[in-house]
Amino acid sequence: MQIQNRPLLVWAAAFAAGIGTSAAGWLPIIAALGLAVVGLAALLLGRRPLFFAAGLLLLGLCAGALRLASFQAVAASDVSRWADKPAPVTITGTVISDPEARRGGRWTFLLRAEDIKASGRTALVTGDVAVTAGRALDYGDRVRLEGTLETPPGASNPGAFSWKDYLARRAVYSELRVNRPGAVMELGASRLNPFLHLAALVRRRVLRALHDGLPPTEAAVLSGVLIGRRTDLAPDLLADFVHTGTVHILASAGLHVGILAFWLEMLGRRLTLPRKLQAVLLIFCLVLFALVCGGRPAVVRAVIMASLYFGAILFEREPDGPTTVAAASLLILLLQPTALLEPGFQLSFLTILTLSLLLPLWDGFWRPRVIGRIRPPWAAQGVLWALEGLGLSCLAQLGSLPIVASSYDEISLTGWLANLVVVPALFILIPLGFLGILLLGVWHVAGLWALTGAGWGIGRVLWVVRAFGGSAWAFRAVAPPPVPLVVCYYALIAWVALEPTPARAPTLPPLLAGPRQRVQREGEREGGHGTFLD
Repeated sequence: MQIQNRPLLVWAAAFAAGIGTSAAGWLPIIAALGLAVVGLAALLLGRRPLFFAAGLLLLGLCAGALRLASFQAVAASDVSRWADKPAPVTITGTVISDPEARRGGRWTFLLRAEDIKASGRTALVTGDVAVTAGRALDYGDRVRLEGTLETPPGASNPGAFSWKDYLARRAVYSELRVNRPGAVMELGASRLNPFLHLAALVRRRVLRALHDGLPPTEAAVLSGVLIGRRTDLAPDLLADFVHTGTVHILASAGLHVGILAFWLEMLGRRLTLPRKLQAVLLIFCLVLFALVCGGRPAVVRAVIMASLYFGAILFEREPDGPTTVAAASLLILLLQPTALLEPGFQLSFLTILTLSLLLPLWDGFWRPRVIGRIRPPWAAQGVLWALEGLGLSCLAQLGSLPIVASSYDEISLTGWLANLVVVPALFILIPLGFLGILLLGVWHVAGLWALTGAGWGIGRVLWVVRAFGGSAWAFRAVAPPPVPLVVCYYALIAWVALEPTPARAPTLPPLLAGPRQRVQREGEREGGHGTFLD
């Protein structure tokens, strides 16, 4: 890989390293500024590629440390400045996250504050506040809440979970406790920008259609599959998804974006739309989908990569896989640098990088053996697709193993088999679910038929998840692995994948390539085709 040909990849890696080292306290701001001076001198004075790479790395480290510092700085108008007052306050704002169920029938969500009323006076404020209330409000709702504004509690014991640190990683430094049932007033449409308002309307339409057309359990699971909302899911059923390693299908991510893009592109080709118009419409739909799903890092990463992939069509350029991954991670970290410390971000990018590195090895091992021993082309292609599905399932589990162990304190022993059954079903359930929702408004009977079919498929998925997840041998409880061991684990994967061998296949398997590249793939340039499946 020529570093000078992919400066964005170097910059993104250095930017992430700057955030990580600064968060650990290893890179003070003064030291970061000193590194920036050295890096700038290396870029201006050095003419060798080594100086160029060193300059980019040092400037990236500095930029990451400075971005983290600016993100964590608390503005004078932040709503947290009003915390810990003895009198109740009233805050007006917009819900910007999905509600999460707590004990005792309570719900927690984030509110983007607009103004606050306390001690008889009203002031304009900025920032977000965590709200704990007795009812669930939906993403995009604009509300007025009355309660007690407090500083979030820290960890009760050394090494235990800290609610305060968890919120601080999202630049949230106060918590509003709403205790009275009548202290919640809905104000109608959100004041967020029109695109976010459209996303909120689509989200409500999806949830209403699912709950009107399906039984509660199937509606709860399908809402997780389609838009990543899983708050209505029973705790025991959610535990089965975790035990089987299939919980990722309930959180909109690269897999969902890849399936949606696949069907949208196929629809555009069937309608014989101009190629560039197809790209524009597809990017618009994917961005709207990301907003409807609440803008989670996994779905944002996938949408950015897909948008770069299809956006290259507009400029008649060939997309580059490593560069698209770097651009996606860099944009997310610019918006929220503390996302680097979140398991969701780590799981998303480490899984996609593992797949990108190891799937070519998997394909390079099986392809010549299958083609050499199975003569009918249709039979060989079928076997290759089956092997690719098996590789996706197993390697995805391999790439996510340390992060899952750290997040859930367990590893799934049946995940590879459960995913092999469940993931292919999503290629039908996702388009069928969205089709049913769209048809409900124009042809109610057809919409119900489509939703009923999707509900039947969800029932089969539930049978698989319960059959595997309810068994004692489905998973094993483990202690969270230490960080150095996790680093060595992924370094070993990179070493195995990047160790040069004569038989290395330079391309991705057909499911991860674009639809037009699935047949003629030999001779493609390394890194020429990115992927947004994870």
